[in-house]
Parts: sequence; structure tokens; C-alpha cells
Amino acid sequence: MPKHTIALLLIIGILILSMNAFSATLEPKVGVRPMGMSAFSAVADDINATSWNPAGLALMLNQEAVMAYSPVYGDADIVQSNLAYAYPSGKWGTFALDFSYLNYGNMDWRDSLGKDLGSFNRKDNSIYLSYGVNLIDALSVGIALGTTSIAMNPMKESSNGLGFDLGALYNIKSKASVALYIENIGGVSADDREIARQRLRLGTAYSVINKPNMGLTLALDIDEQQKKFDTLYFGAEWSAFSPSTFFAKRKIQERYITLQKYEGIADFAEGLPEKKGKISLLVRGGLQKRLAVDEPVGFSGGFSIRYAIMPKLSAKFEHAFDLHPYLDTTQRFSIGLEMGKMVYE
Repeated sequence: MPKHTIALLLIIGILILSMNAFSATLEPKVGVRPMGMSAFSAVADDINATSWNPAGLALMLNQEAVMAYSPVYGDADIVQSNLAYAYPSGKWGTFALDFSYLNYGNMDWRDSLGKDLGSFNRKDNSIYLSYGVNLIDALSVGIALGTTSIAMNPMKESSNGLGFDLGALYNIKSKASVALYIENIGGVSADDREIARQRLRLGTAYSVINKPNMGLTLALDIDEQQKKFDTLYFGAEWSAFSPSTFFAKRKIQERYITLQKYEGIADFAEGLPEKKGKISLLVRGGLQKRLAVDEPVGFSGGFSIRYAIMPKLSAKFEHAFDLHPYLDTTQRFSIGLEMGKMVYE
């Protein structure tokens, strides 16, 4: 059976099964690059696509592994961390696995009358398996299956959930992308009570500058909840000492697909700006504006430094911050590796 048919049947099956599924997505969502940009659903082309749009996994060129840490809202007691790995297999798509942990720290515990019962602690653990594949030419699709366990002590209460997300990504001549990402498909219910609603996000991104030593990508997202547009996101990513990764990955995939159809007409890397040097610097910025309620604009930003240790091994350090309108700033840090030969070699 052709891979396109297999992928389509799998997605249809997941849509049917997930109508009453639990969510497996931890909040806030993991990822340093997405936090820095705010808008990411149409940019997704690295390991962060696991929880921001799994269709973007199809654009990955190398294996990636990452570890991240974040004190949420500036509170050292509320800690989020994750460990992720992604393996691109080429024409059969990319598989990714993510382990996430969120510790809320100690919180006040009171009964229904307000009596002080001391404190309690909540910890969430999530395992997420994602898959993204190029379905037809410039169209990629992706699915994510995850399970989350929630434990609260000393009450010794716990719960487990299973959830599904679905994403699609369409690339336009290597320079632009449009995206659709559906999270918590069917909503989330527990004990006949809705605890999380389905969320839909639409996004677009465009590579404005594509030079050997510089690149600029702009992105725009809008999400929908309860049939209303909820939040508007805008983001930018500027690359120094290297071309835009957004453009490069889409150009390589475009040339490879062309070669599959018309063997030998061109090299898959033709038309790419040639990267020079071992160091790459990426600077990111973003903003968020609630549409459903009147709130101040939120801002985010960050950077990434990538160093090529050897031809098939690179290390990177990333940082992002999110300036919440009312709460303290969230900082996020990660270290990662890009390894192995490029998937199309």
C-alpha cells in the first residue's frame, strides 16, 4: 500500500478514536524556539514540531536530541523540563518522542470551609509520540499521541489521560508556509465534566531574506476556542552567519521531491545559499494579543547559538523568555544536538 494511503487512513482512524479522548499536552507547552517567536505553527520544522504542529517533523533533515528546563512564571518552585528525540527516516517521515515533566511545587490545601490543611504538591508527567510525513508534494501531515499522568500528594490522588493532536503544513515555493493545528481533538472530559476544550490554530510564515550569511522569517498565528478567535500571535526569527533555516529546509525538500519525479534534473541542494563558518546565531521575538478579552499585549524573545563540532555533529544552546501581562517572566533554556548525515544524502 502506498505511504500516502497509509498516512491518510491512519489520520482518519485517529480522528474517529479521539472524539472522547483526554488531552496529553502539558501547559505551558514545551519548546524554546516556539516561546521566543510566539507564532510557530507554520514555522515548525524541527524537534519542537512535536507539540506545536507534528506535520513540521516531515521537514527535519537530521536527528535531533534536546533537553530543556524552565522555572515557570519566575517561580523557582514551579519547574518544567523535557527530554526529546527525533529521527527522520526520509520518505517514510519523521518519528519523535518527548518526555515532559511539570512540578507545581507546594500549594496551600484547604477544605470546603476554608480550614487550613497544610500543603499539597502536584506533579504532571507526559510521554508524547509524534509522526510527520510528506503526504503529497508540498503538503505534510502529522499526528501526535500522548499520555499524561497527574499525581497530587499527600491526598494520593492521581489520574491518567490519553490524547491526540493533528496538524497539516503546506509549503509554497520554499519561501512560505500555511498551517493548521488541532489540539485536544474532541475536547477533554473527566467524570462527565469538560476540563479542556479543543483548540484550533491557523498559521502562516514567510521567509523575507535569504542570503548566505543572513535570513529573516516572519510568522503569524491565530487560535480559535469555542468557535471564537481567541489570541493573535506574531513572531520573527533573524539568522546571522548562516542562511534562514526556514528557507533552507523547505528548499531542500522541494528539490528532493522534484528529483523523485524527474530523476537527475538537478541537485537537491541547488538554489540554496551556501553556509559559511561553524557558528550560527538566531535572534527571535514575538508578541501575543488576546482578542476574546481585553488584556495587555504580551511579549517574548530569545536566541540560539549553534556550533558545528564536526561535519555530522552540531551543538546548540537556546534561551527564551515570555513577558506575561500579569505574572512574572518565564525563562526557558535548552541544550541540543543535531547529528548524523542529512536524511536525503
